[in-house]
Amino acid sequence: MATAQVSGYLPLRYVLTDTLAVRTSFDPLRTETEHSISGRAQRGMFAAALRRAGLLHELQEWVARGERIRFAPAYPRLEHGPRPLTAYPPPAYLYMPGKDADEAVDVFGPADPAAPYRAVREPVTLDRSLRADVRTTAEQYLGRSRSEEDPRGLPFLTTTLDPGQVFEARWQLRAPAPDSLHRLAERVAGVLADADGTLTLGSGGTRAHGGVRVGPADPGALLSPDRAAPAGRRRWRAGEPVDLLLLSPALLVGRAGQAAPGDLVPAVLDLLFRRLPGVRAEVGAAHVEAGLVGAYHRGYRGPMAQRWTALPGAVVRLRLDRELTTEQVRDLEAHPLGERAVDGYGQFTLLDPPPPGPAPLPPLVAPLAVHTPAAGALADPGTDPQLADLRDTLLWNAAAPPVRDHARTLARSSARRLAPLGPGLLGRLREAVSDPRHTPGEALDALAGLLCSDQGAEDRSGPETRTVRALARARLVRPGRAPVSVRTWLEGLSEEGAAAWWEANRPDPVRSPDYRDAVAAVDLSLPDGRAPRALPGGLSDPARDWERRTAPRLCLLLVSSWLAEAAEALRDRAGGERGRR
Repeated sequence: MATAQVSGYLPLRYVLTDTLAVRTSFDPLRTETEHSISGRAQRGMFAAALRRAGLLHELQEWVARGERIRFAPAYPRLEHGPRPLTAYPPPAYLYMPGKDADEAVDVFGPADPAAPYRAVREPVTLDRSLRADVRTTAEQYLGRSRSEEDPRGLPFLTTTLDPGQVFEARWQLRAPAPDSLHRLAERVAGVLADADGTLTLGSGGTRAHGGVRVGPADPGALLSPDRAAPAGRRRWRAGEPVDLLLLSPALLVGRAGQAAPGDLVPAVLDLLFRRLPGVRAEVGAAHVEAGLVGAYHRGYRGPMAQRWTALPGAVVRLRLDRELTTEQVRDLEAHPLGERAVDGYGQFTLLDPPPPGPAPLPPLVAPLAVHTPAAGALADPGTDPQLADLRDTLLWNAAAPPVRDHARTLARSSARRLAPLGPGLLGRLREAVSDPRHTPGEALDALAGLLCSDQGAEDRSGPETRTVRALARARLVRPGRAPVSVRTWLEGLSEEGAAAWWEANRPDPVRSPDYRDAVAAVDLSLPDGRAPRALPGGLSDPARDWERRTAPRLCLLLVSSWLAEAAEALRDRAGGERGRR
């Protein structure tokens, strides 16, 4: 096969349709989860697609040999703005001064030696304008051990990337000429399109994880000349500082054949010597951290050997004695550092150092997939009954957990002032609102009738009257608001007054933003899944309309959850007092 002479990059957009199991490292002080999808996992995904399609020749040439295609890690893609931005591992020089800092500084420059600094950990865009808030979930499951002759069920802990998030990877394609490079890009995109609906990443073949939809990030322009979307200029004059930012782990090998993550600077200088003969480079600053990387081989059903690497985010700040042109920059980035370039190791990009002095800390943005017109617009839920049912189901499933959390918070914060009540009394109230024969509105009316049972009967001593008087003496503590009696809090609850009661007692969008954010994330009327802060309650007009229609059910969920949590809080408090005696 002819030696490849032309190089380009195929930007691919990954939308997670299932949870994706990722590698998690455990530390006595914290648990760190990868916020990217390794190039090796994508290589396995593509190999499986080629095998299913019967393209064995392409499997050998494109994947096994690794001469035509080099895979790349996929990083969070932020699509909420006018143009998509990809967030990469944070540069090693980006730190925050102080514990609650809202600024970021370049510690390669002048820094206060007396100030404590904290590294930025979230992925950040190359222009340092946004950070990615990658959403993950930790779960425990029962699996079978593969290390024993008689496999037994054992508990395992895994961390997964949540579905609905979007990532971007830039596979490097190489060919003898520009025409063949474009044909290769079209063929690769065609294979991925034909495999749509069958692609999985990571452990998707064993535990229903890893479903993904893959397609070109820009169908109108398959190839890009740059390793990463440029965040600024692509040429530097002689003597100007330029940062080399490592985008993926680098498998560097020392003179004796051992792993040498600390040899990043010599490897960079050697690359400059090979690609730019005669250039003289001065290293102004450098920082590299070492870490172990490994993988699980699904074909051999076992883990691969772990190796020490230079971790992504490492930076080498350089000054060259000659001009660095755009063509030279792209040529350097096309030659990864270290070994296993086909799996995406050793990739880097060149960019400007940050400006001197502190800069505002970039805001956090979730890498949620945005519905594009090319993907087909959704019908109006008002004219499509099935879509309306889907929307209502999505909103309810998203709203229920934060409403229960809000009820738990109210109960726990009020535990000391609920003494007139007792678990048994609260249990009777729960029975009044949990009759399976009642609709949510009827259950609220039943509770309202119980609250009014002692009107004009001060001398009565029945159980209903005692319940109401206990509710009048117990106090509910609400964050940011004055305490009220539990009876006052529950007044107005009825099918007719549910909308007004919910509006007055819904989770506060500032103090309890989880409800607002959860509803916005599945709101089909929001293109980016972000809560509109300027609107009342942080909800769109369709979401508020859904709230009004579902108000009895939401009120019933909040009240019944509060009754259960209040009973539990009283039991815990009583148990603690007995223990102190």
